[in-house]
Amino acid sequence: MRLIKIKYFLFLTFFIIMSCDDKPREDYINKKLMVQILLDLHISEEIISELPYEKDTLKTLFTIKEQEIFKKHKVTEELYRSSYSHYFFNPGELDDIYRVVIDSLSLYQQTRRND
Repeated sequence: MRLIKIKYFLFLTFFIIMSCDDKPREDYINKKLMVQILLDLHISEEIISELPYEKDTLKTLFTIKEQEIFKKHKVTEELYRSSYSHYFFNPGELDDIYRVVIDSLSLYQQTRRND
């Protein structure tokens, strides 16, 4: 879970830097789809981080998996990043999204322990 918190912080920092665009954005991923994408990303990150490979290999594997997740959900990386930026600057909405993500990840971890 600590790795997820670090990644979350890095994602937020990245989006703060990248979102210095004055144009208002109306094209972003809805909350429900954003939750699904974030769940897939976090679960994939956890699974990949447990593999017995070097960090650079794990990073490459995650990048590949990330692209597969975007393709699965029919979104581009650019749309995902701009949507995340939108939600970042609307903290109430981001809290709603992450409340569902955290609850779902907790349930996922409980089911993994039972397996």
